[in-house]
Amino acid sequence: MRSLQREHLGWELMASFWKRRAGSQGVTVSRAEAQVDDAGALDRLLAPLPEATELRPRLTVQFFARAWDAERRCDYWVASDGRRVTCFTISGLTLQQAAAVRVRWDALRSRTELSEEVLADLIADQTGTSVTLVS
Repeated sequence: MRSLQREHLGWELMASFWKRRAGSQGVTVSRAEAQVDDAGALDRLLAPLPEATELRPRLTVQFFARAWDAERRCDYWVASDGRRVTCFTISGLTLQQAAAVRVRWDALRSRTELSEEVLADLIADQTGTSVTLVS
């Protein structure tokens, strides 16, 4: 009898998990890249970013920054190795969720390289929401 209760409880927990995931609005992660010396491509990459004008000169060296856009509810993660700039746009998070993902990434940063897949897994783990990669 006790094992039946545990089994039933397990199914309830699993059903609860899937209901939460199905009810979430979902999060999207997209990635854009540009060469530092390609002015047009870099303009397009930086266009949606807050304070893009101040950011541009800093991209000629190794650089990493994040910017929250409250109006669009997007978190932008920008990384440069001095030649190539990568921007990850994360949409669908609350400010609190974005902060939690940032803190978790900072703890992992020295052990792994940033990619769409790593970021999506991190977001899913931290928020319990589904994550869609947009190419």
